[in-house]
Amino acid sequence: MQPETRIRCAIYARVSTDQQGDSIENQISQCEEYIHRLGEHYDTSDIMIYRDEAVSGYYTSVFDRQEMKRAIQAAREQAFKLLVFKEVSRVGRDKQENPAIIGMFEQYGVRVVAINDNYDSLNKDNITFDILSVLSEQESKKISSRVSSARKQKARRGQWSGEPPIGYRIHGDTQRLVIDPEHEEIPALAFKLYVEQGLGTFRVAEDLNKRGYRTKNGNRWTRENVNKMLRNPAYIGHVVYGTRRNQLKREYDDAGKMSKRKVQVRIPASDWQIIERAHEPIVDEEMFQAAQRILAGRGQKGAPRRAYHPLTGLLHCGQCGKRMVCQKRSSGVKSYRYYVCSTAHKYGREACSQPNAEADQLEEAVLNAIRRQLAKLAQDQFRFTYDRRQDLERLRGTLSTKLTLRAKRHKDQLDLFHQRELFDANTYEQQMRSFRGQLEQVDEEVKEIERQISALEELPAADTALQDYYESFIALKLSGDTAARVLFHELLERVTIDSEQLMVAYQVYFCSE
Repeated sequence: MQPETRIRCAIYARVSTDQQGDSIENQISQCEEYIHRLGEHYDTSDIMIYRDEAVSGYYTSVFDRQEMKRAIQAAREQAFKLLVFKEVSRVGRDKQENPAIIGMFEQYGVRVVAINDNYDSLNKDNITFDILSVLSEQESKKISSRVSSARKQKARRGQWSGEPPIGYRIHGDTQRLVIDPEHEEIPALAFKLYVEQGLGTFRVAEDLNKRGYRTKNGNRWTRENVNKMLRNPAYIGHVVYGTRRNQLKREYDDAGKMSKRKVQVRIPASDWQIIERAHEPIVDEEMFQAAQRILAGRGQKGAPRRAYHPLTGLLHCGQCGKRMVCQKRSSGVKSYRYYVCSTAHKYGREACSQPNAEADQLEEAVLNAIRRQLAKLAQDQFRFTYDRRQDLERLRGTLSTKLTLRAKRHKDQLDLFHQRELFDANTYEQQMRSFRGQLEQVDEEVKEIERQISALEELPAADTALQDYYESFIALKLSGDTAARVLFHELLERVTIDSEQLMVAYQVYFCSE
């Protein structure tokens, strides 16, 4: 038989991080042997190989894998007509995705074979494939449970899983943490600065950076790094296991397409497994608990509500080019705002020396620049024209989308109710609460859009009805930060401050000719 008349073949192989025994090479070898046994009708001289290595079949969507994407594209282009893999679990471990991916290959005229499962799409035995997919997903859960159990047993012996915290390394024989003399002074110093000298996490990070210390990844210290280090009980010799649990989260878009991702769920502290004095501490118990009290006390104040300050998103540092963020500080009964370079805010003045800018003064200077720009424009060059029909059309389209989403949220709740016997009581209740919250959010969005539509429909059609808004705008009579923010973001492209020098770039339509 001529080579050009033979059927082109492809192999897909996958190995995950928790199942290295079933190697890529073994899978490919088994598939090649199977293809050779099919006879002369099949081209064995140039078999296309697709490999996905260290990819989870349960938490990673089959449609997100790079090699699977290549295989799908090649099938779409009719590059091969036979796809072989060792078993259904190599495609994935999701009972919902597996039939979909096989159906996609069949749609392109590709015959699909799973050797160990005796599955051949030519037989059209879809029920068998569905059963195999369910069993594969269950096996994945068992594997995950076994891995979790092994890590739990390891923790009970005081052994450490994963990357050791800075200041420690893992002993090769005992698998316990031992002090790393090269870096142990970093956490010891951080606790001392935080507890004894009263520095905040930002100042601690700044001090560490000034001394030339770096994180395990070689990066500069940030307040987030310091916060995480101060909360880690490993520094008093404890091994804590079971603070979080991986969970699969499936999400569906409005077209019904599913995506999935792995999320971590916090476990109540009462359910944590704590092994005390598992290794030598770097920090004594008293200092560690003092740090926890300070962290808890500062946390109770709560983070301030995010304020959309007028120049947020527009203002850039002239020295490092990064955006500047607005901070608010209180002194007694008074409070004041200032803009600070985000680089300096995150890493300290050693990273960027741009001075802070007093917010009210800076915003007034930008407003005066706009006034000067307005004076250059002819009075009839800058006017409002408003056609509410476009906004109404946009809002009604958005409303239609939200109503469709609301119907889907209702269906999600109903489907979950009918499948409640598949879940334990706690998981079912959590999922149902999540669906209720999503539905309530969509309901609020629908009400707000309906309110906006109603308000627009009540407006007079004539442009002259906006004359008052026009005159107030020209006079720059602004009612608070919100109005200033709207004005700045409508007219300005970018604002840059370099020490005391202010540079304002306008939108093209607001530039004088």
